[in-house]
Amino acid sequence: MKRVLAAALASAAFAAYAGDAATDAALSARIAQIRAMPAAANAAAAGAQRRELDAAWRFFGDYRDDAIPLLRRELAAELRSARPSQQLLLDAACFLVAYGAEADRPLAAQAALAINPEAALDGPQLFRLMHSAAAGQDARLLPLIDRAFLRKAVTVPLPQQGSVIDETGVRALLYGRFGAAGERHLATLLRDPALVKPVLDALQLVGSPASVHAVEPLLQSADMEVFTRAVNFLVRAGGPQGRQALLAIKPQGMSKEAAQFFAPMRQQLAQQPVPEAGKGALADAEVRRLLDTLETNGGRYEGIDPVAIVQSRLPKNELLERLARIRERSFARATNEALTDIDTTSALLNAISYRNQ
Repeated sequence: MKRVLAAALASAAFAAYAGDAATDAALSARIAQIRAMPAAANAAAAGAQRRELDAAWRFFGDYRDDAIPLLRRELAAELRSARPSQQLLLDAACFLVAYGAEADRPLAAQAALAINPEAALDGPQLFRLMHSAAAGQDARLLPLIDRAFLRKAVTVPLPQQGSVIDETGVRALLYGRFGAAGERHLATLLRDPALVKPVLDALQLVGSPASVHAVEPLLQSADMEVFTRAVNFLVRAGGPQGRQALLAIKPQGMSKEAAQFFAPMRQQLAQQPVPEAGKGALADAEVRRLLDTLETNGGRYEGIDPVAIVQSRLPKNELLERLARIRERSFARATNEALTDIDTTSALLNAISYRNQ
């Protein structure tokens, strides 16, 4: 009886081993298939490759416990290669970000740094990898993001929400993760005529009065689209420094179109009163509780009235510091809802920057 039981156990162990070996072989074959993929020659080829990659992801998902350590090992090996497969870097890193452990994120960030932005890769998937890697605020990522997302227009579909993040939202979500460093980087790119418009659009969401000095010269632009973007930034995010720059503009020399656009705005700015603190109905402790909730929840305003914050009696510097931190945390949420919350926080920052105290 004991011999029969031992034989049965041995047979089961061998079957399990054989099954594991077969699974590993199938996973390795999928990885080899991804590694060998050539750059897609056209849209039809890219679509066919995407379907193959989707099938590989489903297979990895079906055998996740086996796939993760294998992908981890293969990604580390690929990073040591002289000419790493761009597709394998992207897919393996994205799978580890989505389903691996927190300890896998540094490896995925290394893969992001090894990506060639000129490679024919899926834009939304590359966004997800770069957005995750940007959490570490490694400045080496910024030039890669410039090439892949600022010089190209990438949108990201959100099937579960039935919406799409447009190219401006994509850029804001990426540069915003770097906080003040992301804003400073964008401001330096305003000297590149090819990037002025997308940079100004992104600065509407990630900018602050710190960028006024870089935007102000663009008020002299003969390009109406550049001029209106520069004015809108200075009004929406430039604070009192932006207001001062706009009021200093001389109407002489403006085109008729620019003058018609700017005249009513200038009159409104000239009559704009300085907001006062101390009119809010909430106690300081309650406002701080609201700010704590916003920070904990990644900047979600659900159930929170922004007016209570802008009218609070808290010191100006405290509010600006807290709201800047809240906005930076909001960029971790890659959704259109997050972009709406970020816009609200940006409006609060701009309004409070006018206060005297």
